[in-house]
Amino acid sequence: MAERHLTPSKITAWLDCAAYLDLKHQVEAGIQAAPSLGQGSFAQLLTDKGLLHEAAVLATYRARGLRVVEAPARGDRESFSTWAKRVGPLLHATDWDVRYQFPMVHNGIRGVADFLLRQEAGHGAVTVEPVDAKLARKEAKPGHVLQLSFYAEAIAAATGTLPERMHLWLGSGDLETLLVADFDAYWQRLCSGLARTLELEVSTSAAVPEPCAHCAFCDFAGVCDARWRSGDSLVYVAGLSCADRMVLHDAGVATLDALASCTAQVPGVPEQRQSRLVAQARLQRQARAQDEALPPPFSLVQAGEDPVFGHGFAQLPEPDPGDVFLDFEGHPFWRADRGLFFLFGLIQQCADGTWEYLRWWAHHEAEEGEWTAELVEHLAERRQRHPGMHVYHYNHTERSSLEALVEDHGVAQVALTALVETGAFVDLLPVVRNAVQIGAESYGLKAVERLTGYERGHDVDAGAGAVLEYERWMCDGAQDALDAIAAYNEDDVRATRAVRDWLVQHRPADLPWRPAVLDPADDLPELDARVEALHAYGSGTPEHLLGDLLGYWRREWKAYLAPRLVACEGDTEDLLAEPTVLADLKLVGQVERLGKNGKPIRPLMRFRFPPQECALEDKVLFPVVDGPPAFADIARLDVAAGELDLVWSTGLQKQGVFPAVVAHDSWFTPRPKPAALSALADAVLNPAVAANPVALALLRGELPRFLPGRGPAGGIFTDDLDAMLGWTAALDGTCVAVQGPPGTGKTYRAARQIRALLQAGKRVGITAFSHHAIDNLLEAVVEVYRDLDELEDLHAVKKGGPATWTSGEVAHVSANRAAAAPTFALVAGTTSFCSATHYSYRRSPKRRTQERAAAARLSTSSATR
Repeated sequence: MAERHLTPSKITAWLDCAAYLDLKHQVEAGIQAAPSLGQGSFAQLLTDKGLLHEAAVLATYRARGLRVVEAPARGDRESFSTWAKRVGPLLHATDWDVRYQFPMVHNGIRGVADFLLRQEAGHGAVTVEPVDAKLARKEAKPGHVLQLSFYAEAIAAATGTLPERMHLWLGSGDLETLLVADFDAYWQRLCSGLARTLELEVSTSAAVPEPCAHCAFCDFAGVCDARWRSGDSLVYVAGLSCADRMVLHDAGVATLDALASCTAQVPGVPEQRQSRLVAQARLQRQARAQDEALPPPFSLVQAGEDPVFGHGFAQLPEPDPGDVFLDFEGHPFWRADRGLFFLFGLIQQCADGTWEYLRWWAHHEAEEGEWTAELVEHLAERRQRHPGMHVYHYNHTERSSLEALVEDHGVAQVALTALVETGAFVDLLPVVRNAVQIGAESYGLKAVERLTGYERGHDVDAGAGAVLEYERWMCDGAQDALDAIAAYNEDDVRATRAVRDWLVQHRPADLPWRPAVLDPADDLPELDARVEALHAYGSGTPEHLLGDLLGYWRREWKAYLAPRLVACEGDTEDLLAEPTVLADLKLVGQVERLGKNGKPIRPLMRFRFPPQECALEDKVLFPVVDGPPAFADIARLDVAAGELDLVWSTGLQKQGVFPAVVAHDSWFTPRPKPAALSALADAVLNPAVAANPVALALLRGELPRFLPGRGPAGGIFTDDLDAMLGWTAALDGTCVAVQGPPGTGKTYRAARQIRALLQAGKRVGITAFSHHAIDNLLEAVVEVYRDLDELEDLHAVKKGGPATWTSGEVAHVSANRAAAAPTFALVAGTTSFCSATHYSYRRSPKRRTQERAAAARLSTSSATR
C-alpha cells in the first residue's frame, strides 16, 4: 500500500467530512480522477486575506525586535520529508526568537507551522511553542486547535520537550493561549481514529459524503454534487435534515423520487413531519418535470396543531403606504480584525405612488456608524408619520446586524430599540416557510421570488459576488464595481417587496392581520431618553460611560434570548437530541388546581412528549408567532412518563398559544439594579437631584479624598495593615479599590477594616454577586470578633441566601425591611438587595431621621470595599 500523506488541513477537513480523506486517497491511488484545481473566487479571497493576516503577524514580531528567521526554501525537486529533515536541526540553534514557515513531519503527518516561538523556560531550559495565524476573531475552532496539537507533538519529537502552551493569533489581533495538556487526550484519540482509517485499503466505496461546512472550500465539491445529482439524493430536499436522511435511508427511502412516492409511515419519523417532507419532495419532483422558465409549483400550508408551521400568514401585518424594504451588503473580512457593512439600501413609496431606491455607502468605520444612525433615524421618523409602517427584510440579518451596529457605534440605540420591541421589523423568511411549500431546493430569496415573476437585472450572482466586487473596488477604485453592487442590492429589496405582495395576495381573506404595533416584552429593563441625553456629552466622558451602562441589561437580555428562540425554530428531529429544549410537545389539556383554602388557583397546562434528553429546570420560554416570547414556570416534569405541566398564567391564557417546543429559561431578573442605575443617571442629568457621592466619584474616576490629616502617609498607599486601618474610616465621599490575586490577604485585611469602621461608629455594607463570596467575608469578620472576645459587640445581618449562620453571630432574614433595620451595624446582601429601596415602608418622622442618618453612614462606609 502506498504511503498516504496527511496534513493538519486535511485532518481539519476530515473532521467536517468523513468522505474527504477517502476521496483524497482515491485520487492518490489513481482510482478517482483528480478534481479540477483552483478555489472558488470567495475561497481564494479568504486565502488571500489569511496570507495578509499572516504577513501582519510577521511584521509585528519584527517590529518588536525579535529575531525572525524564515525556514530555508524547499528545493525544486526536494520531497517534503527531505526538506523537513534538512531544516529540522535548526530548532536547536540559539540565534533565533521566531521561526517562520517551518516544515514538520511526524507520525505520517506533515505540515508547515506559521510560527515557532523560542521561549526561555528558566534555569537555562528552552521550549519551543507553535503559533498559528487565523482569521477567526473570537476564539479557536476545533480544527485550529488540532493543527496546533500536531505541531506541539512534532516539536516534542524533534526537541525532546513537549511545549506547555500553544497559541492562536486571531484576526482580532488577540493572542489566544491554550494549554497543550488540555487537548492532548482528544488529539491522541483522533490520531487513533486516523490510523484505523489509513489502515483500510483504498476502494471505490468511499464514505457517503454529506453536505457540510467544508463544501464551500473543498476541491471535491463538484465531485460530490455530481454524485448526489446522479443518485437523486435526498440532500436536495428542502428542509430535510441529516438525521431525517439517515432514518429514511435505513427505511429504504433513499432518493427524492422515493420520498415523493412514499405512502407508508416510516418508523422514527413523526407523522406530521413525514407528511410535510413528502409534500416537499412531490413539489420538487413536479418542478423538475416542468419548464424551468415557469414559476415553481407551490401549495399553501393549512393551519393545524403545530403552533408555528401553517401559521406563517398570521405573522403578516396589514400593508401600509409607509412600508420600507431593506437589505444590507457587507464584507465579513474587510480587515482581519473586523468586517464592514458598506451598503445600506431600501425602497419606499413616494407620495405619487412610485417606489424610490435609497442607498448609503460606508467605506470606513466612521461612515458605517454615521449611516447606521441616519438609517435608524430615517426609519423612526417614517414610522412617526406612518404608524402602521413596517420594515420588511428577508432573513434576520438586517435586524440583528442593525442591533449590533448601533451597539458597536453607540448610536441610535433608543430609537432602534423602540422599533424592534414594537414589531416594526418583519422577517419574511419565517413567514414563507410556515405559509407555503415550494417546489425548490432552497427557500432563499432568489428561489422564492420566482413565485412572483420578478426578474432581476443585475450581473452580480450572490452576496459573495457583492463582496468580490467590493474587494475589486478596494483594489482599483472601479466605479462600475459599486454600480454593480448597488444594482444587485436594489434587486434584492425590490424582490423582497414582490414576495411580500405575493404573500398578501395569497393569504386567507378572513385571517386577521398581525397587530401593527406589538407590546414590548415585560420584565425588560427600560432604555429611554436618558441614554441619548448622556451620550450627548461625548465619547470618553463619565456621562457617556453611564449611558452605555444603562443599556447593559437589555443587551444581556437580547444576547441571552436570541439563541434560545432560534433553537426553538429548529427541525424536530434535531431538537430531540438537544437537552436544553423539549420538543414535539402535544397538548393534553388544562389541569385545574385548588389552593390551601380550597379556592381555585392558576391552572396547569399538561403536555406529552416523546423520549428525549432533557435538562430543563424551573422555567421555560417559547416563541409566539405574533408577539414577544412567552414564559412559564414548570410545575411538574416527568421525563420517564413524557409529561410536562406548566403553570398557565393569566397572560398565557390571554395569548391562547400552546407551544410545540420550549427552551430552558435560566434568566435571572436584574431588578432592582436597572432602576438604581437610572436614578443615578437622573441625578447626573439634573444637579438638583441628590446623588450618592461615592457612586459619582467612582463614575468620574476621582482620586480618593480623606478627612484633613487622615490619609495615607505621604499620599502613598501600602499594604501595611496598621496604615490601612488608619485611613479606613477617614474616607470623605470617595472610594478606594483594594486589588490583588487570590491568597494575598484581601479578605484578612477587609475583615479588620470592617471592625475599624464599626468601632468608629460607621454602618458597613458588604455586597457581592454571590452568597458564597459574602459568607466568606462575614466568616472572617466573625472570626476577628471571636478572637478578640467581642462577639457581643457585633450586630450583623445577612439578607437572603442559605441560612449559614445558625449559632447567632449573624442574623439571617428574608425581607429587605428587616435587614435595613438600624439595629444592625453590619448589613450584608447581594447587589440586588443593595440596589433596592429599603426604606419605602411607613414610619415615624423620628425613625425616618434615624434611618436617613444610618443610610448616609452606610453609603460612605460601603465605599471602602
